[in-house]
Amino acid sequence: MRTRHLNLVQVRESSVKINGWAILFHPLFNDQWQQLLHQVKSLRSRLSTDDFVKHPQVKLFKALTIGIEEKIPTDPLASYFALRKPLDKYSRLKKMGLPSRYRLFFKVFIQQKVIIILWLGFPRKDERPRVAVRRKGTREEEGDKKDCYRVFAKMVKKGQFPLSLKDLIDLDNGQES
Repeated sequence: MRTRHLNLVQVRESSVKINGWAILFHPLFNDQWQQLLHQVKSLRSRLSTDDFVKHPQVKLFKALTIGIEEKIPTDPLASYFALRKPLDKYSRLKKMGLPSRYRLFFKVFIQQKVIIILWLGFPRKDERPRVAVRRKGTREEEGDKKDCYRVFAKMVKKGQFPLSLKDLIDLDNGQES
């Protein structure tokens, strides 16, 4: 790993930048990152080199690293990262090396030149049958409450990812804004 990823509380001391952007991890994503890193380290010690590089968790870790260090900071405001309303204040990385249906959600603060990686959304197993329906020109699955966009929207609605950098930092420090 070429860069050090920081928690929000360290934003003021941060001098680590990629293409002029400070990249920080929200504690929720940092937990996901640390778990994945631990899994990859464990796999490295148990698998042959060939099996290691082919393992899905290793591929995911590599794709996330490239996304965070190269793809997002190249142009974090690019239209292909944009989400639609009501999540249009947030962005996400999809495809670009990530496994199918995984989404990396982030928030860009233009004035402060800060990108906060918020959460990795991923497919979840659900045994209930789904009915595919058309809504407003998009294909959705009815009753799919575990869809990562719906889960992310719920987290936003509950205030887990405030819109201002100050509020995010205050939230991370356990303060009310």
